[in-house]
Amino acid sequence: MVKAVILNDTRGDNHFGCFRVMRIIEENLVRRGIAVIGRSLVRNDWERDRGFLARLSEADLVVVNGEGTLHHGHRQGERLLRIAEHPARGQKPVALINAIYQENPESWKKHLDRIDLISTRDSQSATEISRLTGHKCGFVPDLSLAEGAIASPGIPRTRLLIGDSVETKTRLALRALTDLDPDAKFLPILKGLKPSKPHHPTPFRQLRESYIWLNARYSQWRHGNIEFNRDEAGFIRSLTSARLHVTGRFHAVCFCLATGTPFLAVESNSWKMGALLEDFGLGNNRIVPVGQIRARLTSGEDFAFTAEEKVRIAAGLERCKQGAADLFDRIAALVHAERRVA
Repeated sequence: MVKAVILNDTRGDNHFGCFRVMRIIEENLVRRGIAVIGRSLVRNDWERDRGFLARLSEADLVVVNGEGTLHHGHRQGERLLRIAEHPARGQKPVALINAIYQENPESWKKHLDRIDLISTRDSQSATEISRLTGHKCGFVPDLSLAEGAIASPGIPRTRLLIGDSVETKTRLALRALTDLDPDAKFLPILKGLKPSKPHHPTPFRQLRESYIWLNARYSQWRHGNIEFNRDEAGFIRSLTSARLHVTGRFHAVCFCLATGTPFLAVESNSWKMGALLEDFGLGNNRIVPVGQIRARLTSGEDFAFTAEEKVRIAAGLERCKQGAADLFDRIAALVHAERRVA
C-alpha cells in the first residue's frame, strides 16, 4: 500500500469543521489505496519533530492541508511550504490542497515551484498562485463540502443560533446578540470556548485542556444560553434546528451551506468567506460588518434562502463533490506516476 504523511492536521484545535476536513481527506486517501502513516498537528514545529521526520522519510507521498494558514505572510504558512525543500522529502511528490493563498511574499514562489500539485479552496487564491507561478492553478471549495448536501433530519427550524469567531472583539459582539431572543443560543464551533494548544509540551497541553473544560462548564452555568456539542454530528444537529445562524466562522458557513441553514456571516481574518460565497454564485449580501448585524436582525428581514439561492447552493455542492473526487484521483495518480518512473 502507498504510504502518506499529512502536514497541518488541524484536528488539534477541537474544531468541528477541521475534524470534518481531516476525516474527508483521510477517507479519500484510504479509498485510493493510500495509508496515512504520519501526521503533523497544526502549528507543530515539524522540522524539529523527529517522529514526524522519520515517517516522512518512509512515506511515498506528502499531503499538505493548507486550510486557512497561507495568508498575509504568516510564518506558520511558510513553515508548511518549506516541506518542499526538506531533505527528508527526497523526490517524493508533494500535494498542497485545500489552501487559501492571500497577500503572501513573492519569495514564496520558490517553495510553490517545487510542489507537484496545488489546489486552493477558492478561485481568488487560485488566481493569485497562477499569477505568481505562471502555471494554472485549480481550486475545489473547502473540503468540508466534499460530501455535498447533508440530509435534514426534519427538525423544525425555529431557533436563532449565534456563533463565535477567531477575533475576540467579534466573538464578544456576536455573543451579545443572544439578548435579541429569549430562546437564542450561543453555539461555538469548538468543543468549548477556547481553542486547544496541540503544539505545546504535554504537561502544558493537559493543563490547557483542563482549563478549557472548566471554562466551558463555568460559562454554561453562568449564562445558561450556551450550547456545546461533543462532535461534528452534534453540531450539525444543532444547525438543522436553526431558522438563522449568525457566525464569524468560515467552517460554520460551510456547514450552513451543506445543511441548508440560512445564515449571516461576519468576515474573519482573510477573504475566505466572501471568496467561498462568490464561488457559489451567492454574492456578498449575507456577509455583514459586525456593527451592522444587530440592525439587520431587528429589521424584520426574511433570512430564509430564496429559490435562486437554493438552486445555486445545490449546484455548488454537487461541484464540490465532483471536484473533490477529481482532486483525490489526481493525488493518487501522482504516486503511481512516481512509482512508474522509479
